[in-house]
Amino acid sequence: VKNFNIARLDSKGRTIVPFHIRDYIGLKDGMELIIVNNEKREVRIFPLVNGNTAHLRLMMSDAQGSLSKVMNLMSRNGVDILMSMSRTIERGKLAEWSAIIDMTECRNQKKLENDISKLDVVKKAEFERK
Repeated sequence: VKNFNIARLDSKGRTIVPFHIRDYIGLKDGMELIIVNNEKREVRIFPLVNGNTAHLRLMMSDAQGSLSKVMNLMSRNGVDILMSMSRTIERGKLAEWSAIIDMTECRNQKKLENDISKLDVVKKAEFERK
């Protein structure tokens, strides 16, 4: 069931998500959210599940197929990519990939972190669990 309300921003840019919508999508006090805008001037809100999400930041080779190797490994381990961004640091040499990932279905998170760090295309890997 789609619900809508008219909300108002306060002077600090805050708004209140009505209780029935918070309840419907499972928002709890203190929960972290991803807020994304799109080309339609709309905002989407995604709740992060505490304890199951992580922020991953990789420095890797800027070569064809590098990101694909990382994503294939994550897919094989049951990781869901919620949001990601990549950029070239030095064309043909170095790239950065940053992602917020859901690790709920990942059976061995420590092994995944180790396997990603050992990929030949990865220069540096940082995991920050939420």
